[in-house]
Amino acid sequence: MLKSAAKAYNRRQYSHIGQISNVVQQVAMLYQILLDDLARCHSHVRRGDYAARGEQIDHALSVLLVLRNHAIGLVDDRPENTLPAYLIELYDACLSCLMAVVAERNADNNIAQLDRAWSMINTVKSAWDELASRPVSSASHE
Repeated sequence: MLKSAAKAYNRRQYSHIGQISNVVQQVAMLYQILLDDLARCHSHVRRGDYAARGEQIDHALSVLLVLRNHAIGLVDDRPENTLPAYLIELYDACLSCLMAVVAERNADNNIAQLDRAWSMINTVKSAWDELASRPVSSASHE
């Protein structure tokens, strides 16, 4: 019952993203979903529920990989376009944190890794939220 409720919740979250036509707003929403996943994982670790922690980490990893793949798609040959490379480095650092959580049963180390990943993502999410709040120009509707 709990798994089906979680799947229904995830479907609702992702269906909402599909309805957003602005890519910047979609990315901002993915960041929020990732932060929510990390917060839920944090709770599972505190309770010692390693099965739920694993499921939540799986979901967080899938969202993080979507964000990483998006950044890879933005890479081009222009030397001034360094943002995608920096985002990929950030996502790789977060992936390392989450993989450390998967590999470890020490709650204190898990919390520290989750906090580190949450902090990195939250910092970048703030910038995306600011971009998403700006009026959409007709050129960005592609």
